Amino acid sequence: MISLKNGHKASKVAIAAVELALGCELSPSFKAFVENNDGAEPETNSFKIGDQNDSSGVRAFVPVDQILKERVYLREHPPHAYPIAFDDCGNYVVIDEGERGAIYFWDHELYEPLTRLADGFDEFLALVEPFDISKIQLKPGQAKRVWTHPDFEKLVKKFEDK
Repeated sequence: MISLKNGHKASKVAIAAVELALGCELSPSFKAFVENNDGAEPETNSFKIGDQNDSSGVRAFVPVDQILKERVYLREHPPHAYPIAFDDCGNYVVIDEGERGAIYFWDHELYEPLTRLADGFDEFLALVEPFDISKIQLKPGQAKRVWTHPDFEKLVKKFEDK
C-alpha cells in the first residue's frame, strides 16, 4: 500500500451533500477512505491502465467537497460517475456507482470510453504501487517523439555550457 499525507476527515455533511447531488450513496469502501483520508496526497506512485504498456499515477485524491465541481469537466459521464483522484496530466480516476462502484480512468485528451481499472475502490488501491523506475520498460520504437518545455531546454543548455 502507498503512504498518504495531508489527508483529513471528510465531514458527514460534505458526504451527504455529494450523495444527494448524485442521487446515490458513495461506495462503502470509498466512503470509509474519505472519512480519514479526504484530499490525501500519496507518495509517488503508478498504476497500470488497460492491457497496453500505459500507466499513470495518483497525484491527489479529490476532496469530497470538490467532487461535484470537478465532475463538470468529465465529458459525457454516466449519471452516477464522479472523479475521485487526479493524475499529473489532468486526467481523472473515476468511480461509477451505477456500475456498483467500478473504477475507471478518464483521459481528457481521448474521446474514447472510460478505461476500466478495477471492480471497486479497494481493488483499485491495491493496484496503486510506489513508483519504481526499474519497472519501466519501453519497447523498441515505442517512444517516437518527446516534447520538452522551451524553458527546460534553456536550462539544460545552460548546464551543458558550464
